[in-house]
Amino acid sequence: MCSTSRDSSYLFRPVQLLGEPRIFPPPAEGKLPISVQFIIPELKLGKDDEKFVTQLARTASTDLWTVDTQRVQNKRTKKDATLVTLAFYIPSSAVQEEYPKSLRFASLLLFLRFLGLLSFFVGSKLSGVDLQFTTLENGRYSQFLFTAGRGDIPPMKVKLPNELEGVTPSDNVFSALFWLRRGLAERDPIETFSALMVCLQIMARDTVVSQPVVRRCPHCGAQLEEEERSITSLTRELITSKLGASPELFERLWKARNAVVAHGNLSVTPQVLLELTELKFDAAVLAFQSIKLGLGIPLDLPPSPSQAFFVTDAFMYVD
Repeated sequence: MCSTSRDSSYLFRPVQLLGEPRIFPPPAEGKLPISVQFIIPELKLGKDDEKFVTQLARTASTDLWTVDTQRVQNKRTKKDATLVTLAFYIPSSAVQEEYPKSLRFASLLLFLRFLGLLSFFVGSKLSGVDLQFTTLENGRYSQFLFTAGRGDIPPMKVKLPNELEGVTPSDNVFSALFWLRRGLAERDPIETFSALMVCLQIMARDTVVSQPVVRRCPHCGAQLEEEERSITSLTRELITSKLGASPELFERLWKARNAVVAHGNLSVTPQVLLELTELKFDAAVLAFQSIKLGLGIPLDLPPSPSQAFFVTDAFMYVD
């Protein structure tokens, strides 16, 4: 359970009503106001952290109205948590016939973007529980509930880089953040490695200039066709040229990636599993660097994967 200054609610139970939101956007022409609430287990914010969370939420959405954070506590474990409320708008034109469904996905997208950014800067997956959103219908609140999970996180000591203030990342960066967060959360080394490689491939398309490959006749030299560069070529340039890793590391990463996805007659063998126990750490560092590259953050500055990620026993959860 967790208690708040307003009432009592239950932490770590799915679909638990959190009550009316403490903040809700005022009416605005052509826009629908929404507040989305969720709890981040074991997250304890100081005053400086609260400012950072507000800045981060504004980065996640240009339609954000304001943010509220409130400390709550699990009565059974006595561990602190944070109740987050994001008050925002969506354009009325964006709401389709299935009204609740449209609002649900708008709330879920903001929730995932916010947690993706926050997980990136903490260097570990953050989970939200008791996710729900509130709308206003005929002068009364209507609340819709989600199911959610829980997660453990390290102490939070982060700040928003100057390069990100007032900037909304591209859709590609947010997609990469979704996969990075999944990679940080997965306990199976194959799932972890796969998610991190998807993150790198997305950022390769986002940060590497993709000049078409021109194919010519070997006899007369006439142009036959143009082809887009392969994802292998783009990812190789990202890892070796832009992130400064060795060609040998790229070849090891890509060979393991091909084995995981069963490409080129390769398969996952005991040797590949052993290789993944090391390569997943290289992939995590490169994934963080690639997102920093996409955000314009110097590669040698934080954030980076947390120490908790590196001490995980790679075989503990292999099925």
